[in-house]
Amino acid sequence: MLLEPSREQIEKAISYHGHYGPFLMLGLKAFFYARKVLGNVTRCDIYTVRRKPYLCTLDGIKVVSDCQINIFDGKDLQLIFYNGEQKMKMNLKVECFNRYLNRPWNELEKLADEVLENDITLLFDIVFLPTSIGG
Repeated sequence: MLLEPSREQIEKAISYHGHYGPFLMLGLKAFFYARKVLGNVTRCDIYTVRRKPYLCTLDGIKVVSDCQINIFDGKDLQLIFYNGEQKMKMNLKVECFNRYLNRPWNELEKLADEVLENDITLLFDIVFLPTSIGG
């Protein structure tokens, strides 16, 4: 199991989504981390604003996963990954959110590279959540 997206997966995400940007790579990187920690990811709940660039994160997850994805209204970017027995919440850190939001088009590739180069803990606050019996 790969711990980080391969060049081929990054290219597939770009082709699927249409361009290379930080929110697309945040979704891709978050999913790979969730899979590394949880194993088989069966579901992802995304709490965010329902417009670009926030929803670009969705494409980063969809391109490498067949898990169920649910989208809920939120004000920033929060991902909750499930494997049936465990769940993990990933909140995009405020400083990252502010850094990647509303940037000029000509900066997006550099910022996407930055996302891929950064450790996941520099991008997200990560919390393991208790689960009730039955999920």
